[in-house]
Amino acid sequence: MNFTLAPNSKMIHQKLLILQILIASVFCENVFAQAPKFRSPLDIPLLLSANFGEVRTDHFHTGYDIKTNGKTGYKVYAAADGYVSRIKVSAGGFGNVLYLIHPNGYMTVYAHLDRFNEAIAKFVKDQQYAKQSFEIELFPDAQKFAVKKGDMIGISGNSGNSGGPHLHFEIRDASGETFPLNPKDFIEVDDRIPPVLKALYVYPQGNYYNEAAEASGIVQSGGVYKLKSDSIIINHSSIGFGLEAEDKMNESESDLGLYKVEATLDGEIVFSMKLDRLNFLNNRYVNAHIDYKQWKETNTAIQKTFILPGDKNTIYASSENKGIINFKDTLTHRIRISASDASGNVSVLNFKIKYSGKEKKEPAPQKTEVKFSYNHINSFANDSVKLSIPMGVLYEDFYFHYNKTMSAAKFLSPIHSLQNSYTPLHSAADLAILPYPIKSNLKSKAAIVFRNENGKISSKTSQWDGNWITAKIRDLGDYSVMVDTMAPSIIPYGIKQNQLITRDDLRFTVSDNLTGVTNYKAMLDGKWILMAYDAKNDRMIVELDEAISTGEHSLKITVSDQVNNENTFNYKFKK
Repeated sequence: MNFTLAPNSKMIHQKLLILQILIASVFCENVFAQAPKFRSPLDIPLLLSANFGEVRTDHFHTGYDIKTNGKTGYKVYAAADGYVSRIKVSAGGFGNVLYLIHPNGYMTVYAHLDRFNEAIAKFVKDQQYAKQSFEIELFPDAQKFAVKKGDMIGISGNSGNSGGPHLHFEIRDASGETFPLNPKDFIEVDDRIPPVLKALYVYPQGNYYNEAAEASGIVQSGGVYKLKSDSIIINHSSIGFGLEAEDKMNESESDLGLYKVEATLDGEIVFSMKLDRLNFLNNRYVNAHIDYKQWKETNTAIQKTFILPGDKNTIYASSENKGIINFKDTLTHRIRISASDASGNVSVLNFKIKYSGKEKKEPAPQKTEVKFSYNHINSFANDSVKLSIPMGVLYEDFYFHYNKTMSAAKFLSPIHSLQNSYTPLHSAADLAILPYPIKSNLKSKAAIVFRNENGKISSKTSQWDGNWITAKIRDLGDYSVMVDTMAPSIIPYGIKQNQLITRDDLRFTVSDNLTGVTNYKAMLDGKWILMAYDAKNDRMIVELDEAISTGEHSLKITVSDQVNNENTFNYKFKK
């Protein structure tokens, strides 16, 4: 066998980053050697709905999602002494979020808040009115909002792209923008339940068609995991493994993912992965670490115990052969795969494996297929589509397949099938499509659209280059061109014209059919008024504070999409 160990505000923000990086050089030499203890940001039992390093779509989760009993409204506290260095309000993403820098060299993040404490909320609202924008990002001076450990800084919520009420909590190193750290070294959680091993997958190597993995069921007996058959015989001389597992903690039914995975062959380590520290710049490499096709199809996280050649993540121990096992004989060999959670609970799978000596032949490529290499620039072009993939965007080599089909009337080009949506891209590729003739007055409304594996259509930010329409894309799959001429809709929620309003706010359902809402504003009696936007619920809310006088009022809401289709809704009410 051949194996070895697997190897204006932007300026203020930039100045802050320089300061933080200087601090980082002092504190991050050995970030875990003297990890301080932080208090829990909540005063309720610390139960997790999501863990650090848990697999998510296009990223590893970078903190703890702390349960709030399915509701909003819990006080959120500073985990340590420090100051508020950054405040952000977004319609999506983290929603309402605070960033605190601590003199011990760390940063903590508190996301999806319902609201900030009174002093921070007033500061944010003043700035929103000054900038006439709901979405805002602020970098207050260190003296503006100094906090002590245990100070109340906000209220837990469900803002942004949150899937339900909880607090997203992160600990980062002093650079603040690059390296999230596993909170396990700072805050203790009660977890005495080891991971559950569910299935083993065997992946043939050197196959440019990404041949489907062979799955083997796992059974547990007396706390020991083994395959349903004592050993497996394979017909490939070069393989890698994948492990399907789940991990839960006491009093929580959520699957919290794995902290550490290690594989040995005949007693020697061939693969090791551990999630102590992540890098935001590398986070999309999660798509190389998992079986991407299985994740897209079934939402099952199968974690590989081998490293794809284009996977540059730093979560792995160095490995000369990247966890890939090359058989040079037909003897029986022993495999041990261990899976650990962050509390040190471990589950182990032991089994035997043997190469049959009968290599399964790889199918010959079709004449129309082109080999794409992970370490080269790759391109494909014909008379109606051009694709260019920069070097480093692919994780492995494969034979690229293209197909063109005639499209329905709503599409203004053929459907161009570029490989498939189960082949991940690490960063953007360039796509250009030659559409059917489009009237000059509609060209500004045209956009490249992507149809995913479930048939859902989404648009890409597009621009014209002569007769071609171009876009940056992050997925392979089906692409075409559509024209968006429909303005966003604005529907009042529970209110009527000329109504006497006794409630504290006015709510509207706002949605767009294709390119998405990009700009919105509200004017009350001719003056700008703050209107919150909850993108995930297609909801806009105008708060009516006590300063609004009694009598008749006129509210004007204007919403536009990415291609500047605009809708205006005028509403008259009494107060």
